[in-house]
Amino acid sequence: MQIRKSTEIRRQQIVDIIRTIISSRGIEHVTISEIAGEIGTTKGAIYRHFKSKRDILSLLIDNVEETLMEALDKAMVEKDPVQNLKNILLAQLILAKTRRKTSFVVIMGAMQFSDPFIRRKISQLIEKYLRRIEKLLAGALKSGLIKKDINPKTSAIVFMGLIQSTITVWSYKNFKFVPQKIHADLWDVYKRGIGV
Repeated sequence: MQIRKSTEIRRQQIVDIIRTIISSRGIEHVTISEIAGEIGTTKGAIYRHFKSKRDILSLLIDNVEETLMEALDKAMVEKDPVQNLKNILLAQLILAKTRRKTSFVVIMGAMQFSDPFIRRKISQLIEKYLRRIEKLLAGALKSGLIKKDINPKTSAIVFMGLIQSTITVWSYKNFKFVPQKIHADLWDVYKRGIGV
């Protein structure tokens, strides 16, 4: 006889399974049947916690957002916005290494889902992230720490793109990298671009 798990534990287990499915096989393989099979339960047990694939992906995005924003908050410990950017870069690389399935790779996989609600939710998460980076860049600009002709909005997109592209490459190499080693090289490229 199978013992029912608490709703919170089961929902987190489902989120973890979805991350694995998306990052290893793609969004098209996220089905109620696939999730139930991976967990070793019935489709009915999954439906007790979620009404649809949309609900599952929505929870996954909320979970990724929480993890991502927490990593940003922990990295911003300095008064210097440039140092905070450097800390965020390292924190994102470490997060990608330690929690492979919660990186931007998952978000990009979920973006392929054609549901407008999911796409809007992901877009809002990306905008929230970019606003945080843009605010740091605007502070650095105001303090004279970076070039005067830098556009904070564009530079925030470049910052995110630097992380996203690096993580994407690493995802195809099964995340075999040392974050601290690549961090110095990536930071050097970025800081020269913004004129630190």
